Amino acid sequence: MEQDDFSIDLPEVGENKRNAYRVRATGLELWIPKLNRAVIVGDISATGLALHDVPEGALGWGEVFACDLLLNKKLFISGLFAKVRRVFAHGEAGCTFEELDPRKEARLDKLVLEVQKRLIALKRAREDGR
Repeated sequence: MEQDDFSIDLPEVGENKRNAYRVRATGLELWIPKLNRAVIVGDISATGLALHDVPEGALGWGEVFACDLLLNKKLFISGLFAKVRRVFAHGEAGCTFEELDPRKEARLDKLVLEVQKRLIALKRAREDGR
């Protein structure tokens, strides 16, 4: 039996637009002490998040800032650091998490997984209802 040589070229991690599955969840906010306020989390993954309702000029590209993740106005994960990767018009920004310890990373993973499970359950319920 003859084996053919072949190769698969995959992009490096930095070349992909996103490196983790993102979910939208209602009730998520990011408390940013330097702004003395919370902003809306549009979507979140284990590696980053999208923010909405950010005051104009409040966050600059490349800036690293301290923050806490709130779920339904209650502290969910404290002591996070995020780095601004993209700034958009109309108060939107894309950030990655920096310096995540294993415990915080596990909490983020669990949050994303729980949202995924609920979305799958809702989809199945809709399909069963047809």
